Amino acid sequence: MTRLRVMLTQLPVRVGDLAGNTAAIAASAGRASAAGVDVLLAPEMAVTGYPCEDLLAEPDFVAAAQAAVTTLATGVTSTVVIVGSPWRADDLPGAGGARAEAWAADAAPRSLRNAALVLHDGHVVAAHAKSLLPTYSVFDDTRHFGAGVRDQALYRVETVDGPVVLAVLVCEDAWDTTMVAEVAAAGAQVVLVTNGSPYHVGKPALRLAQLRTAAAAAGIPVAYVNAVGGQDELVFDGGSLVVDADGTVLARGAAFAADELVVDVPVGPARPVLRTVVDLGVGAPRRPVVDVPRVADELDVDAEVYTALVTGFGDYCRRSGVPRVVLGLSGGIDSALAATIAVDALGAENVWGIGMPGPYSSAGSVGDARELADNLGIRFDVVPITDAYEERHAVLDGLVDEVAVARGRVPDPVAWENLQARLRGATLMTVSNAVGALVVTTGNRSESAVGYFTLYGDSCGAINPLGDLLKTTITLADGTVLPGVYGLSQWRNDQALVAGRVPPIPASTLTKPASAELAPDQQDSDSLPPYEVLDPLLAAFLEEHASAQDLAAGLVADGWAWDVAVATVNRVLGLVDRSEFKRRQVAMRVKVSRLSFGRDRRMPVANHWSHADAVVRDAVAA
Repeated sequence: MTRLRVMLTQLPVRVGDLAGNTAAIAASAGRASAAGVDVLLAPEMAVTGYPCEDLLAEPDFVAAAQAAVTTLATGVTSTVVIVGSPWRADDLPGAGGARAEAWAADAAPRSLRNAALVLHDGHVVAAHAKSLLPTYSVFDDTRHFGAGVRDQALYRVETVDGPVVLAVLVCEDAWDTTMVAEVAAAGAQVVLVTNGSPYHVGKPALRLAQLRTAAAAAGIPVAYVNAVGGQDELVFDGGSLVVDADGTVLARGAAFAADELVVDVPVGPARPVLRTVVDLGVGAPRRPVVDVPRVADELDVDAEVYTALVTGFGDYCRRSGVPRVVLGLSGGIDSALAATIAVDALGAENVWGIGMPGPYSSAGSVGDARELADNLGIRFDVVPITDAYEERHAVLDGLVDEVAVARGRVPDPVAWENLQARLRGATLMTVSNAVGALVVTTGNRSESAVGYFTLYGDSCGAINPLGDLLKTTITLADGTVLPGVYGLSQWRNDQALVAGRVPPIPASTLTKPASAELAPDQQDSDSLPPYEVLDPLLAAFLEEHASAQDLAAGLVADGWAWDVAVATVNRVLGLVDRSEFKRRQVAMRVKVSRLSFGRDRRMPVANHWSHADAVVRDAVAA
């Protein structure tokens, strides 16, 4: 049987680091050559990192990327290297260095292409431009790229087993099963897919199902390489795959870690070729024995999400050039989990916890914070805010009373609660400024959704590892599980026990009622529905686009009176709508849900429409 030896190099590339990225690709190419690899496949936009966003509007950046690819090609010998980079359409190479006519026929006005460049024998010999440019979810490809035509050339490589005709696709192209079927019908014996596919919960299983379906339907093997690592709020989870023509998994790369897979892909008999073929010449002249390709274990959903958070958080800090953080430790569950993630990502020596008790903080909360810090092995200091709060309160109290009365209103007592949060935020930002450490924000998605946080207070910071986690674990209608703050905290403690270590998060932190401790005997449930009610409503609304009527009907099905259900839904959706202006001003969150705040959900701030207005009729109950 004819086989194509492929290496999938799952690289943690960094946006803008052209020298570092190409050096990593070159090192992989050297190992590929030594292993007798015919084709090395690197991730989508591996030369520049992905997504580059409006760096792609900078001519110097694009020119530097093209020059980096050309330089990279000079070190490529027998192994064919396929690597992603932006490329000007007018500069795209065809066979023998000539620009392929297909590009001239492309009517798209954008001058750039998201290209997979084919390097061999010291030159950039050909290119494949991404055809399907996504604009959903976090993607915005058409902002800068024009689309390649669908019927692009195939490639022939002479292996030690004989010639193999292959097709190249770029990421979204392979999510359309018809594209895989088209290249198979045109004569390809194997499909190589270069990807920058970001993570969300359930994505690895979805990706595998898609590739299996496409391969089996077309009767052709598919090799799929993915990027790995964090880029701003996105996390790329690796998990590169090779599936046989019947959908059997031949190899799978590690999740959330750099990896290289060398796989002898069985390609089946030659097919009639119905497209232009670029002859790449001889691949590897010899084929030494290599290890049987690994099929890395799949992670369970808690491990998957937790590892994504650690990866995204750690890479954001390191790639920002500030791998040290400071955060407030309140003794509550959110700051406890955030601190644990920070330690797992950066090491205890790079995490500083500060307790900032105020007039309503309990002694138990300070004790829980100290126990957490001891368990994690991080520095912990106490900086009380009570004196500062009382001084500011005394200065402002009479002033705001005077102005409020003059305007015919009563001062809002929540302002004094928020003053405490803002004093804590100012303390952390001052420490950050003085010692050069990023401030970690610790609010969760439930709070962010309904605005239960203080602007310029507990929302201060550079990065939020919990910002895309609901407080509690939710299962969506399609069976997708969204782990929550409590569930992941318990999971992390359980992992410590399995490893014979002390669980980091104190038991009392896991069991006590959630409270901001900004007023006497305060609990979150004083201001919000219980999280057991709130989170299912938020998950259905934000993740599944459930209507207000659907949400109210769901509560009625659980035994609620219709008027109470309507009032609850109206209240929650009204809070979500009114809090958009606050969410626009918070720290970046690590994305793990399918539809997170930010890139996934782009709502106007000044907005007269209210989702709550949509459920007002008793008739709906019938």
